[in-house]
Amino acid sequence: MQLITAIGDSITEGFPFRREDSWVELAARELGIDIVNRGVCGDLTRDMLRRFPQDVLGLNPTHVIIMGGTNDAFARLPLSTVSANYQAMVELSCKNNILPIFGLPVPSIFPEDEGFLSDYREWLEEYAQAEDIPVIDFYSPFNRAFRTGKGRELLGDGVHPSLAGYRLMAKTAFQVLKLGASDSR
Repeated sequence: MQLITAIGDSITEGFPFRREDSWVELAARELGIDIVNRGVCGDLTRDMLRRFPQDVLGLNPTHVIIMGGTNDAFARLPLSTVSANYQAMVELSCKNNILPIFGLPVPSIFPEDEGFLSDYREWLEEYAQAEDIPVIDFYSPFNRAFRTGKGRELLGDGVHPSLAGYRLMAKTAFQVLKLGASDSR
């Protein structure tokens, strides 16, 4: 039986709404599978790494969705720091026979934050391709919406998704996860 854990920050948690409204819970219901939401408001990728043994390994999932970086961008952390945290989480996953999946962070309307996030996303995509890690591209559907003038309604405060934004994230996750639903350890 599959068990997926999603580790991340407030965007994984579903802030500012209830966890039941998060993309994690919405995708789990749509897929009819268990996805444990381990998003924590304010977490940096280093906090996710610190929690990884308890919040991921302790649950013995088949898959882990790793999505962070928004708070790292706000804190202006260099790519080298963020990438090292991601690599450590991937190594822990693989060492414990857990398939890692990356979630690409959604855009920010704040240019300085978005500059950092863009670098993080680019690295995540390159690393994922080199290591054969599946990617849930949450960024592109938001970016398309912004290009058509509808993006602002997807980000409630310019960083965190609105309810419509979380529904779009769930739909995006569903498309990727349903394709991998037959994957096993």
